[in-house]
Amino acid sequence: MKTLYYNGIIYTMNREGETAEAVLADKGRIVRTGGHGELEAEADFKIDLDGQTMLPALTDAHIHLIMLGKKLKSLALHHTDDITEMKRLIGEFRTDQQWNLILGYDENNLSDKYRMDRFELDRLTDKPTLVTRVCHHAGFVNTMALEFLGIDQSVKDPEGGYFERDGNGELTGWVYDTAFDLIRDRTVDDDVRSLSSDLATAIDHMYSYGIAGAHTEDMSNYGPYEMPFKAYLETIGPDRKKFRVNLLRNEKVYPQMVRDDPDYLEDWIEKDAMKIFMDGAFGGSTALLKAPYVGTEDCGLQIHSREALLTMVKRARENNDAIAVHMIGDKACELVLDAIEEYPAPEGKHDRLIHCSLLDAGLIQRMKALDVICDIQPTFLTSDMPWVMEHLGEGRAQYLYAFKTMQDNGLILGGSSDAPIEDVNPLLGIHTLVTRKGSSGVYNEAERVNRFEAFKMYTVNPAEIAYKTDRAGRISAGYYADFAVFDRDVMQIDADELLDARVTRTVIDGDTVYQINE
Repeated sequence: MKTLYYNGIIYTMNREGETAEAVLADKGRIVRTGGHGELEAEADFKIDLDGQTMLPALTDAHIHLIMLGKKLKSLALHHTDDITEMKRLIGEFRTDQQWNLILGYDENNLSDKYRMDRFELDRLTDKPTLVTRVCHHAGFVNTMALEFLGIDQSVKDPEGGYFERDGNGELTGWVYDTAFDLIRDRTVDDDVRSLSSDLATAIDHMYSYGIAGAHTEDMSNYGPYEMPFKAYLETIGPDRKKFRVNLLRNEKVYPQMVRDDPDYLEDWIEKDAMKIFMDGAFGGSTALLKAPYVGTEDCGLQIHSREALLTMVKRARENNDAIAVHMIGDKACELVLDAIEEYPAPEGKHDRLIHCSLLDAGLIQRMKALDVICDIQPTFLTSDMPWVMEHLGEGRAQYLYAFKTMQDNGLILGGSSDAPIEDVNPLLGIHTLVTRKGSSGVYNEAERVNRFEAFKMYTVNPAEIAYKTDRAGRISAGYYADFAVFDRDVMQIDADELLDARVTRTVIDGDTVYQINE
């Protein structure tokens, strides 16, 4: 059945300012664009946009989809800024699970950057509890959790992480990076059914923001990879919940996934690069820096040695695969570029540099010369602005979240949220890109990006990143009939009005999966 979309502002994203009067779609693809009168006769069904604005559906280029679903069902502390209220919420939180899992603790939101420890948590909880820091690179547990896991004062720090101790050598309950991963992995209490429910919850939420797809990393945190992978296959597809995902394969499960070579689902669940973690995050001072954090001799945390990193990159190349590397600090970026220069991406593929939060001129020049793209999270800027310079100092400000400079140097940037770390709403990221504005003012406004380029980061560029430039990210003949309809002209309204804009309809594969009836 051919469907005509008309009577709205339809941005094709082929070039800045280009619009179409009408779009005809059939069997999940765009047949062609043209004049309303020209296409009307062919239509079996018509959708009047009623003056609203239609774009290609959006894509989040870096997210943790299952974890987002869990956040939407769990106690989330992301916006809690009162310690008394936070303790009340934790004390009243109840589940029927073996563990209490609580997300989004952020000391930067609290007075004097208040940090709870395990002894305070002991007074609030009656079962093993893990409170995850907002960055998901650290968290803290209560004493019951340590006892349940058999962890005591004799525990050794794993490579690439540590168990925090106080001045007397006592465990505080705080754990970082690979130590955090060890604990989080042992809290898994899931099956395929529960993970499928998490996915469905997350996808329904993303529909409301005009998002039709995501590049996600979920294969290593929920037991054997087969369990989340099966949950994807049972949740997503042309006859299930319509949503398009690219699955990154974490370094821990990559070798087995290569050996097993499971069947994916073309156009819906696609195989993607090997995911590697090279450092932590600014909030926990574990992002790996060339120069120390202000007032310390600490340069952060290097999760893998050079040799281990090279071994993983070499393994990916032996399987004709690209890599996707978490790298927030400038030193982490340097180490990753060293490895890519030694083992370049296979022909026709590109490596992903994830976050790229702190760079310098030399690193950007090296990136230009390589087959790399960058998954960026614009709202990291607004979250970090109130405190990040205390950690880094003014001298490094020029290349902190330097999106315009990266773009001007020819780097492809994919817009993303890293949800549940940040809010999944793409308009928050686009607002940040075009204004550099947060709660504490405007930060480095020379790095502002124009509106069209900002929207490209959530439409055209993710398609290029996922090798889908022939079918996704544009409104053009032969492309997916995936659309986002907004209640106002998001290309022309005042930038601050982006924060009030709403998606009224999301279309995937020609089907309306979300709609608000005004």
